[in-house]
Amino acid sequence: MAKKRSDGRYRTKVYDAEAQKYRYIYASSVSELKKKETELRNQLAKGIDISSADDSFSQWLERVKRSKKTELTEAEYQTFCFRADYFCEKVGNLPLKSIRQQLLQPYIDKLFEANPSTGRATSKRTIQRYISAVSAVFEYAIENRAAEFNPCQYLKVPKRAKVEERRALSQKERQWVEELEHRAQPAAMLMMYSGLRRGEATALQWSDIDFKNKTITVNKSYDFKNNEIKCPKTEAGVRVVTVPDKLITYLESLEKKSLYVLTTSSGKMMTNSSWQTMWSSYMIDLNLAYGKAIEKRSKSDPRGQIITIEPFSPHCLRHTFCTIMYEAGIDVLTAKEQMGHNDVKTTLAIYTHLDKQHKKKNLSKLNEYLQTGTD
Repeated sequence: MAKKRSDGRYRTKVYDAEAQKYRYIYASSVSELKKKETELRNQLAKGIDISSADDSFSQWLERVKRSKKTELTEAEYQTFCFRADYFCEKVGNLPLKSIRQQLLQPYIDKLFEANPSTGRATSKRTIQRYISAVSAVFEYAIENRAAEFNPCQYLKVPKRAKVEERRALSQKERQWVEELEHRAQPAAMLMMYSGLRRGEATALQWSDIDFKNKTITVNKSYDFKNNEIKCPKTEAGVRVVTVPDKLITYLESLEKKSLYVLTTSSGKMMTNSSWQTMWSSYMIDLNLAYGKAIEKRSKSDPRGQIITIEPFSPHCLRHTFCTIMYEAGIDVLTAKEQMGHNDVKTTLAIYTHLDKQHKKKNLSKLNEYLQTGTD
């Protein structure tokens, strides 16, 4: 029964059997009070945890972070926190239940205009990952019966957001990696034919390689930010990658100068700066060997190099391995395990993109055939 208070507001109460106490509702009119009462009764009937539903976005994010800490690698966890914190700075103090799509969408649009890390426009794929990070907070609340819906499902990526293409090496470029002797070649061969991340390749020890069974056990990663090796907290974070004979034969030919497979020229652990120095030198040497510049310059030429080949990053080599598996007909679930993706959707997205490229290439052959037939 609605009662009018001295301050002009109306009040009623609803019994919460789960919490074994009354929930009080306040409104400025009887009609508004009835609407709120109906909403509360519906929530209680559905088993919604009313108490935690009033918690702020930041409180729920902290719970999600604790959960993610045991699920993700250190690098993945830090990336998730960075993206989720972007939204926490904007709506952290608001009750989770009050946050709607129209409140979050402007911050998605601002991401498109300028990324918090680079200041440049954010790609479509990265924006989707920001949405995934904030969405995880609402999904966690739904799982814990503290929310009914996820407003992030209605968020829209700006149509003008650039599609960031994943680059994989061509057959010719793969051949360059296999041919050119350089101190970066072991790293390039390893990542191209095993799909290891740069941190995983840096922490890889010879004892992790089973030459007989042609497998590599990935059980640790190098944290370049803190300059330390991190091991997964559970066995679920360990994966065994089956690698091709080509890589095993190459690794067997290398001299084992250290506990680690990849080291600096002096035999020390690879750091971020040593990686950058080595990779820069590698790109120049590849250009000198396979570039098409009319004027050839030495590496010491003060004018710099005329770069005519498309440089590639260590991560491109990881993507190349996934592409090779697609070309070889490896099923997507096996590829997921090989790559160490947390979600099969990540692998499926790569396979779907490659499938579209493959179909487009085949259709171009149809046009060529029809054109030839008319000549």
